[in-house]
Amino acid sequence: MTTSITNLNKTTYQFIYIVILFLTILSGCKKSSQKPDYPIGSNEHINTWILDSLKRYYYWNDQLPAYPNLSLAPKDFFNSIRNSSDRFSYITIPNDPATAIPGNRNFGFDYTVVSDQNSSKAIGIIKVVLNDSPASRAGLKRGDYISKINGKTITVDNAQVLQTEILNSDHFSLGLAELKNNIWADTRTVQLNKSIILDQREISKVIESDGKKIGYLYFLDFNGGLASSLTAAFSNFRSESIAELILDLRYNAGGQVAEAAGLCAMIAKNVSFNKPFIIYKGNKNGGTKTESIGTAATFDGTLNFNAILQQNLGLSRVYILSTAATASASEVMINNLKPFIQVILIGEKTRGKDEASFRIFDNRSPKQVNWEIHPIVYKLFNAQGIGGYSTGIAPDIKVNEMDNLPLLQPGDTADPLVRAAIAAITGKAIKTSTVINNVLTSSFQPDRVLMDSRTLSAQQSIVISHQLR
Repeated sequence: MTTSITNLNKTTYQFIYIVILFLTILSGCKKSSQKPDYPIGSNEHINTWILDSLKRYYYWNDQLPAYPNLSLAPKDFFNSIRNSSDRFSYITIPNDPATAIPGNRNFGFDYTVVSDQNSSKAIGIIKVVLNDSPASRAGLKRGDYISKINGKTITVDNAQVLQTEILNSDHFSLGLAELKNNIWADTRTVQLNKSIILDQREISKVIESDGKKIGYLYFLDFNGGLASSLTAAFSNFRSESIAELILDLRYNAGGQVAEAAGLCAMIAKNVSFNKPFIIYKGNKNGGTKTESIGTAATFDGTLNFNAILQQNLGLSRVYILSTAATASASEVMINNLKPFIQVILIGEKTRGKDEASFRIFDNRSPKQVNWEIHPIVYKLFNAQGIGGYSTGIAPDIKVNEMDNLPLLQPGDTADPLVRAAIAAITGKAIKTSTVINNVLTSSFQPDRVLMDSRTLSAQQSIVISHQLR
C-alpha cells in the first residue's frame, strides 16, 4: 500500500512538472510574439509606426515585406518598402527643409532647356515667373532666354547638372541672352535668393472673337481655398455672358480633389450636390467608394456649395490646355468633368497621375513621431468608372507651345494653345494684331527638351484627398 501511494505521488509530481513546463514554454512564446518596446525617437520606433500605418492604408499593403530592416533611417526605410509600382508616395517632416522635396518655387520661376536642331547649342527658356518673387523682382519674365547658370554656359550635357545646382542652393546667378544677328549675345546677369512665395492669383479675361465671348482662366495649382477665391472671376464671366471657357492648366501640377470638385461645380451644367463625381478604389481595408461632387467639394467645411452653384456657368463643353506639367488634380478636372460635359483637351499629353493620397501623421498626445507619410491610398475614376490614365491623357488637338517662340504671356491670343482653342470654338483661324518681337530665326530651331523644371515639379506632386469614412 505504501509503495502504491509513493508511485502515485511520483506520477502526480511528473504531471504537475509537465504542466508547469508547458505553461512556461507557452508564456515564453507569447512574450516572443509581442512587438519589442523600442525607445521613442529611435529608428525602430519610428519605422514600426510607418509600417503599421502602411499596413492599414497603403494601396499595395498586401505586398509589403514581411521582415523589413527597421534600423534604417526613416526616409531610407520608407523607400525600401515602397512598392515598385509606386511612383509618387513620399515622407517628410513638416517645416524641415532637409526632408522637403526641392523645387524652383522658392526662387519664383520655372524654365526649360532645349537643344538646337542645327548645332550643339542649348538654351534655357523661362516658362513661369511667380508674382512677388525673387525672379519677378529681378525683372525676369516668361519667354526670357537663359544662357548661363552660375556663370557656366548651358550645354546639352550639363543641363540637368545645372538644375541640380539650383535645387541644392540658397542663391545662384542666371545669365540672360538674346539672339542678335543670328548669334546668341549675353545681355545681363541676375542674382536670385531663396524666399517664401505666397499663393499666386489667377489670370482671367474675356476674349471676343468672331462674335463669341470666351472666358479664359489660368492658375497654377489646386491649393486649399482655390474654388472660393475664383468666385469673383466666375461672377464676371456670368455678367459678361460668356458662351465658352478656356481653362489653362498647362503648368498646373494639381493639389486637392476638393478644389477640383468645387471648380467643376462652377463650370458644368446640371450640377447638383448629390451628383456622383469621383470613385476611389483602395485596398481591402479601404474598399471602393463613390463620392458626390458636393461631398467632395465640401468635406473640409471651408466651401459653401450653394454659394459655388450661384456662379455656375451651365456650360455644355470646356476647352482645357495641357502639357506634360499638367498633373494630379488637373487631371481629375479633365477626367471627372467628362461625365458632365464635353471636354476638349488642347496641347500635349498630361503627366498621368490617376492615384491619390491623404496625409498620415501621429496624432497621439504627446506626439511620438514627427514624420508625416503621404502614401498612395486610392486609384481614381470618374463617375462612369473611367480612369487608368497612368500614362497621361492624350490631347484631342495636339499643339506644342515650344514650336512658336518666344513664349507669350498667359491669355495672349497669339499664344499657340490659346489660338488653337479659339479656332476650335469659332471654326476659323484667329487673326491677331499682337506683334511678336525677337522671333527666333532659322539659326535656332528648338529640338529636344533636355530639362524642364515645371515638368519635374509635376512629377513630384500628388493628388490630395481625404480619408473616406
